[in-house]
Amino acid sequence: MRLLWKFLAVVLVVSFFANGQESAGKVSKFDDAEYLHLTGADKKTATPIRGTLGFNNETKIVEFVDKKNVPAFSIKYDAIKSILYERTSTPRYVAALLVSPFFLFSHSKKHYLTIQYTDDAGTGQFVSIHLDKKNARDVVATAEAATGKKVEREEEK
Repeated sequence: MRLLWKFLAVVLVVSFFANGQESAGKVSKFDDAEYLHLTGADKKTATPIRGTLGFNNETKIVEFVDKKNVPAFSIKYDAIKSILYERTSTPRYVAALLVSPFFLFSHSKKHYLTIQYTDDAGTGQFVSIHLDKKNARDVVATAEAATGKKVEREEEK
Protein backbone atom coordinates (compact mmCIF):
# COMPACT_ATOMS: atom_id res chain seq x y z
CA MET A 1 0.00 0.00 0.00
CA ARG A 2 2.84 2.40 0.82
CA LEU A 3 4.47 1.61 -2.49
CA LEU A 4 1.27 2.64 -4.27
CA TRP A 5 1.17 5.98 -2.40
CA LYS A 6 4.82 6.68 -3.21
CA PHE A 7 4.19 5.90 -6.86
CA LEU A 8 1.21 8.27 -6.96
CA ALA A 9 3.23 11.00 -5.26
CA VAL A 10 6.02 10.67 -7.84
CA VAL A 11 3.50 10.73 -10.71
CA LEU A 12 1.89 13.89 -9.33
CA VAL A 13 5.22 15.68 -8.90
CA VAL A 14 6.41 14.71 -12.38
CA SER A 15 3.12 15.73 -14.00
CA PHE A 16 3.18 19.04 -12.12
CA PHE A 17 6.62 19.95 -13.46
CA ALA A 18 5.83 18.63 -16.94
CA ASN A 19 2.69 20.80 -17.12
CA GLY A 20 4.67 23.83 -15.99
CA GLN A 21 7.20 23.35 -18.78
CA GLU A 22 4.52 22.92 -21.43
CA SER A 23 2.78 26.15 -20.53
CA ALA A 24 5.97 28.21 -20.88
CA GLY A 25 6.35 27.56 -24.62
CA LYS A 26 2.79 26.67 -25.38
CA VAL A 27 0.93 27.29 -28.61
CA SER A 28 -2.81 27.64 -28.02
CA LYS A 29 -4.77 26.52 -31.08
CA PHE A 30 -8.48 26.83 -31.68
CA ASP A 31 -10.11 24.86 -34.48
CA ASP A 32 -13.34 25.61 -36.34
CA ALA A 33 -12.60 29.30 -36.86
CA GLU A 34 -13.25 31.31 -40.02
CA TYR A 35 -11.03 34.17 -41.12
CA LEU A 36 -13.19 36.72 -42.95
CA HIS A 37 -10.83 37.84 -45.71
CA LEU A 38 -11.95 41.11 -47.30
CA THR A 39 -11.46 41.08 -51.05
CA GLY A 40 -12.76 44.62 -51.61
CA ALA A 41 -13.93 47.70 -49.79
CA ASP A 42 -17.38 46.21 -49.23
CA LYS A 43 -17.81 44.00 -46.15
CA LYS A 44 -20.30 41.82 -48.02
CA THR A 45 -17.53 40.55 -50.31
CA ALA A 46 -15.64 38.90 -47.45
CA THR A 47 -14.70 35.31 -48.23
CA PRO A 48 -14.60 33.00 -45.21
CA ILE A 49 -11.48 30.85 -44.89
CA ARG A 50 -11.90 27.92 -42.50
CA GLY A 51 -8.94 27.01 -40.34
CA THR A 52 -7.22 27.26 -36.97
CA LEU A 53 -6.49 30.35 -34.88
CA GLY A 54 -3.29 30.09 -32.87
CA PHE A 55 -1.56 32.12 -30.16
CA ASN A 56 2.16 31.28 -30.08
CA ASN A 57 3.70 32.42 -26.78
CA GLU A 58 7.26 31.54 -27.86
CA THR A 59 7.35 33.73 -30.96
CA LYS A 60 4.66 36.13 -29.61
CA ILE A 61 2.55 35.87 -32.76
CA VAL A 62 -1.17 35.46 -33.44
CA GLU A 63 -1.58 33.37 -36.57
CA PHE A 64 -4.34 31.84 -38.65
CA VAL A 65 -3.66 28.68 -40.66
CA ASP A 66 -6.22 27.35 -43.13
CA LYS A 67 -7.20 23.69 -43.55
CA LYS A 68 -4.29 23.12 -45.97
CA ASN A 69 -1.76 24.47 -43.40
CA VAL A 70 -1.23 27.65 -45.42
CA PRO A 71 -0.86 30.71 -43.15
CA ALA A 72 -3.50 33.37 -43.87
CA PHE A 73 -2.01 35.99 -41.52
CA SER A 74 0.39 36.38 -38.62
CA ILE A 75 0.45 39.37 -36.27
CA LYS A 76 3.08 40.16 -33.66
CA TYR A 77 1.74 40.80 -30.16
CA ASP A 78 3.56 44.17 -30.07
CA ALA A 79 1.76 45.36 -33.23
CA ILE A 80 -1.72 44.75 -31.78
CA LYS A 81 -3.51 47.97 -30.85
CA SER A 82 -6.90 46.61 -29.72
CA ILE A 83 -8.97 43.43 -29.64
CA LEU A 84 -12.75 43.39 -29.85
CA TYR A 85 -15.07 40.46 -29.11
CA GLU A 86 -18.59 40.69 -30.52
CA ARG A 87 -21.55 38.42 -30.04
CA THR A 88 -24.44 39.05 -32.40
CA SER A 89 -27.93 37.69 -32.17
CA THR A 90 -30.39 37.25 -35.05
CA PRO A 91 -33.86 35.70 -35.17
CA ARG A 92 -34.24 32.36 -36.91
CA TYR A 93 -36.63 33.32 -39.73
CA VAL A 94 -36.06 30.29 -41.93
CA ALA A 95 -36.67 27.82 -39.12
CA ALA A 96 -39.81 29.76 -38.19
CA LEU A 97 -41.13 29.45 -41.74
CA LEU A 98 -40.19 25.80 -42.24
CA VAL A 99 -40.67 24.24 -38.81
CA SER A 100 -42.59 26.32 -36.32
CA PRO A 101 -43.35 30.00 -35.67
CA PHE A 102 -42.00 29.53 -32.14
CA PHE A 103 -38.48 29.70 -33.60
CA LEU A 104 -38.99 33.47 -33.89
CA PHE A 105 -38.50 33.61 -30.13
CA SER A 106 -35.08 31.94 -30.32
CA HIS A 107 -32.01 33.63 -31.74
CA SER A 108 -28.89 32.30 -33.38
CA LYS A 109 -25.71 33.74 -31.90
CA LYS A 110 -22.46 34.35 -33.74
CA HIS A 111 -19.11 35.16 -32.14
CA TYR A 112 -16.45 37.38 -33.74
CA LEU A 113 -12.96 38.44 -32.71
CA THR A 114 -11.55 41.54 -34.41
CA ILE A 115 -7.87 42.40 -34.01
CA GLN A 116 -6.71 45.90 -34.90
CA TYR A 117 -2.97 46.23 -35.53
CA THR A 118 -0.33 48.20 -37.42
CA ASP A 119 1.66 46.54 -40.18
CA ASP A 120 5.36 46.99 -40.94
CA ALA A 121 4.66 50.19 -42.92
CA GLY A 122 2.84 51.71 -39.94
CA THR A 123 -0.64 51.69 -41.46
CA GLY A 124 -3.63 50.50 -39.48
CA GLN A 125 -5.05 47.10 -40.38
CA PHE A 126 -7.59 44.69 -38.93
CA VAL A 127 -8.59 41.06 -39.18
CA SER A 128 -11.93 39.57 -38.25
CA ILE A 129 -12.39 35.94 -37.20
CA HIS A 130 -15.71 34.15 -36.82
CA LEU A 131 -15.32 31.88 -33.77
CA ASP A 132 -17.00 28.60 -32.97
CA LYS A 133 -19.50 28.89 -30.13
CA LYS A 134 -17.83 26.00 -28.29
CA ASN A 135 -14.50 27.76 -27.81
CA ALA A 136 -15.33 31.48 -28.08
CA ARG A 137 -14.83 32.12 -24.36
CA ASP A 138 -11.52 30.25 -24.37
CA VAL A 139 -10.29 32.27 -27.36
CA VAL A 140 -11.14 35.56 -25.63
CA ALA A 141 -9.44 34.49 -22.40
CA THR A 142 -6.35 33.27 -24.26
CA ALA A 143 -6.16 36.45 -26.37
CA GLU A 144 -6.27 38.57 -23.23
CA ALA A 145 -3.69 36.48 -21.37
CA ALA A 146 -1.28 35.97 -24.25
CA THR A 147 -1.19 39.50 -25.67
CA GLY A 148 -1.60 41.40 -22.41
CA LYS A 149 -4.25 43.59 -24.05
CA LYS A 150 -7.71 44.08 -22.58
CA VAL A 151 -10.35 42.56 -24.85
CA GLU A 152 -13.31 44.88 -25.36
CA ARG A 153 -16.63 43.04 -25.28
CA GLU A 154 -19.72 44.04 -27.21
CA GLU A 155 -22.71 41.76 -26.89
CA GLU A 156 -26.11 42.11 -28.51
CA LYS A 157 -29.10 40.76 -26.67
